[in-house]
Amino acid sequence: MNKGESTRLDRIEEKIDKLADAVVSIARAEEKLSGLESLNIEQHRQLQDLDERMRQVETKVHDVETSMGVLNKVIWIALTALITGSVAMIFWGTPSL
Repeated sequence: MNKGESTRLDRIEEKIDKLADAVVSIARAEEKLSGLESLNIEQHRQLQDLDERMRQVETKVHDVETSMGVLNKVIWIALTALITGSVAMIFWGTPSL
């Protein structure tokens, strides 16, 4: 083998080494992309779960608001009746039996 062929084979070997390094880099990049895709899918699932939980909380808050509105009205009616009865007793006295 002469010197020219040896130099040419050395250059080919260097190019093959560079190609091998490039293939390894591409494989690592694909692994990272795959990991990122898995993470993205997991985060999407978590967001959907949070959205569902938030809707459940909103429904419960609405139910509590409705119940508290009714309770508020009942308390005001009872308080008004108590005040009205007290004022009537003051002006007209206690009822005689």
